[in-house]
Amino acid sequence: MPTDAPADALLARYGTDHASVSEIAKGGSGRRFFRATLPDHGSVVLCLYDETRAENALYADIAGFLKNTLGFPVPRVVENRPQERSLALEDLGEHDLWSLRHEDESLRRRAWGDALVSLAGLHSPASLAAWEKSGVRLMDGFGPELYKWERDYFRDNALKHLMPRGLDAARAEALEAELAELSRRLCSHPRALVHRDCQSQNILWRDGRAHFIDFQGMRVGCAFYDVASLLFDPYVEFTPGERARLLGDYAEAAGLTRTPAFIDALHDAAAQRLMQALGAYHFLAHTKGKTEFLAHVRPALGNLVLATKTNRRLPLLAELAVELYVTHFVKAEDLV
Repeated sequence: MPTDAPADALLARYGTDHASVSEIAKGGSGRRFFRATLPDHGSVVLCLYDETRAENALYADIAGFLKNTLGFPVPRVVENRPQERSLALEDLGEHDLWSLRHEDESLRRRAWGDALVSLAGLHSPASLAAWEKSGVRLMDGFGPELYKWERDYFRDNALKHLMPRGLDAARAEALEAELAELSRRLCSHPRALVHRDCQSQNILWRDGRAHFIDFQGMRVGCAFYDVASLLFDPYVEFTPGERARLLGDYAEAAGLTRTPAFIDALHDAAAQRLMQALGAYHFLAHTKGKTEFLAHVRPALGNLVLATKTNRRLPLLAELAVELYVTHFVKAEDLV
């Protein structure tokens, strides 16, 4: 592994060196992760973070609350050094749900089903009440401002590249009104603790259990945001039957009934989440130079088409999603 000053300083803090450490590539995050062996703790994951995102400093306290108060499956914090902006975490291995994406449906059902059952517990009123008593700080909750930030992120990054000419003024105004109403609907649901980035690469599979990571952005919001993030994950393809069965696992664990309103809420949240994801993929590709994220645009747009075409309340977003998908990913001969 190449030598660099931040990594050298991190390893020196834990009394190890480059010869016994491997760096872990980790998605779009600005944080850095290393797998190392510490004399008193065995294999751990070391995390080095900077001050660019305030949520990174919240990880250790949130982890302690999730694990010790809620019994929610997350890695144990072995050591927290906030002044040095580093953490040592329990090493739960390299197998995430994404690595199971090509496995048979039986294993996928167990893995994703276990994750969804745990999410139902996180989303419960009892978990929210426990957090309110805990004093643990979270990022600001979902509300009109954050939902607007996500749709602006989609417009300023994804639409900027997928539709360089932009929308005409009348269409843009009508779409904004439709998405503002989407925000109001999402805000009308009961408040719950929300992971916020609940996708297959942020859930590890260890000893037959799903374990959640990257929860530092956890906040209060609409529980359907997490469920939609997992079931409309652009990184993993589900058949309609698989998605329906997994949704049933969540509903049963949460004590909910899959009414038309329940399905509408899921599709609302999926539309919101997928706009955020598309904005992120284009931001990471075009601003951060991580062009590998462009590979996820097609499945994300396909899922946005699916979520909006079955949602009678988002006709303009559905029309736009279909237009973008056909323009960029359907060959002319396929339309004949």
